Parts: sequence; C-alpha cells; structure tokens
Amino acid sequence: MGHIKIAKANGAFDITSADDVLSVKIVNTDDIKIVYSGGTQSTIVGTGLAQADAQLVINAIDVMDGASGPAPLVTLSTTSIAITGATLS
Repeated sequence: MGHIKIAKANGAFDITSADDVLSVKIVNTDDIKIVYSGGTQSTIVGTGLAQADAQLVINAIDVMDGASGPAPLVTLSTTSIAITGATLS
C-alpha cells in the first residue's frame, strides 16, 4: 500500500493512503479532502490551506503511483494539521 506523509510540528507526521485516489480538492475554504474509490475519504484539517497545498498532496500521490516503499514527506503551508477519515454516505 502506497502512502504519503504529511509533516506536522516538531518532526511528527501523519500518513494517508496514496492508492485508489479519485480526487483531491480544497473544501470548507481551507481543508484538503482526498476521496478514494470504495467510498472512503481523508480530510487534512488545517488553517489557511490553499490550492497550492492541495497540489503538493497531488504531486506526492503522483510520485507513489500505486507503489510501495518510502513515502514522500509533504510539508504544507502549515504544520498545525490533523487528518481525519470517514466513510462516504
């Protein structure tokens, strides 16, 4: 399973899947939603995230391209983030 790492403060990071991605977009003004086939999603919740941050996530997912191995570390415009997951209904 391919994944990417999203940088947080103090050298910490969260991970999210890079497999079976259908879309990556800005929602609620400054959160990034990643929607996967199979009806699940991850949301990167932060303050001030913009389209440039979403593009960084897209670029990292593109690098993984369904592969496994060391995941790229993505540093967004803020490291004060949280990643949540949900099932689409």
